[in-house]
Amino acid sequence: MQFSVRRALIGDEPVLRALRLQALTDSPGAFGSTYERELARTAEDWRRWLAPGVTFILEAGGEPRGLVAGSRDPNDFSVVHLMAMWVHPDLRGTGAADALVSSVKVWAGQVGATQVRLNVVESNHRARRCYERAGFRATGRRGVVERTGNVEIEMTCDGSNCAN
Repeated sequence: MQFSVRRALIGDEPVLRALRLQALTDSPGAFGSTYERELARTAEDWRRWLAPGVTFILEAGGEPRGLVAGSRDPNDFSVVHLMAMWVHPDLRGTGAADALVSSVKVWAGQVGATQVRLNVVESNHRARRCYERAGFRATGRRGVVERTGNVEIEMTCDGSNCAN
């Protein structure tokens, strides 16, 4: 299946909402938020989500089928955080996730960041392999997702490991 990735723009709030709700229905343990919390967001909340960084939407067959967000670290502009990554189950294993990750990495370079960081649930082996393919490595830092109790690990790519 062919797909494309585009940057989300003002006006995409309903698309972001729908994708985020699909993500939380499909993989509720992979995210720090809940379906109910995201369902309650207003259009203004979704506009604010777009504002601080970048969000990319994956489309296939004319339909939105995945998303990822990137945000600069407020304390260290050399770091971008990759967040909210999700790909529809029908597109997993097709390179769609790789395309979304690559989009954030390219944007990070465009804004002058030299490192991209993310947190991933330790037991989500498929996601971890995706990030490893993209040059990410575990930093050794771990945390717990408060809502679920799942252990998550921090991964990072920097310098030549993060280049596309």
